[in-house]
Amino acid sequence: MQNIEYKNSFKNKHSRIYTKRHHEIIDALEKLLEEGVPSLTMSEIAKELKISLRTLYEIAPSRDELILMTMDNILRKLGKFAMDSVAEVNSPIEKLEQYLFIVNQAVGQKFDRFLKDMEKINGSKKTADYHERFIKNFIENLLVEAIKKKEIKVIDVKAFSILLGGIGREFFKKENKKSISLTPEESANSITSIVLNGIKLEN
Repeated sequence: MQNIEYKNSFKNKHSRIYTKRHHEIIDALEKLLEEGVPSLTMSEIAKELKISLRTLYEIAPSRDELILMTMDNILRKLGKFAMDSVAEVNSPIEKLEQYLFIVNQAVGQKFDRFLKDMEKINGSKKTADYHERFIKNFIENLLVEAIKKKEIKVIDVKAFSILLGGIGREFFKKENKKSISLTPEESANSITSIVLNGIKLEN
């Protein structure tokens, strides 16, 4: 399978050198934002984290960029965890199913408040789109491998990668979230299983 490296989208565009202390602050900020994005100024965030305002500005030049960077880190870590978790799985279709169940956690209860608050931040959709594109590319590669190994039917891998890679965010949309009986994560996992079982070949 094509080797795909999970990159930090924010860091690629805004190259900065961080010290060990900066990384500790970034980790603390991630924990703070997982509980929801506070309507705090940079000064108030610095006070909450018990650091100087100057140190916070060394990490990011504005509140929105600081929050976007943190969002990127949280999603990147989840994506890397998903890839590491399935690295030793030999079957492409089994790898895909396990991978999707992990990345679907991004629309789970743990990140519910955080994601709702992120919708108010300029640039959040662009960051989420970046991660979704990565997921879709990874899915497409696994589907191609699964076809080669005759684990699944010959399908339009691009169409299926679009479906499977975007299903969680679709269920998380406010209008859809209200109408479904399960959580977005549970609904995404349910549809994922149905779709994958429907294309598997009986060996």
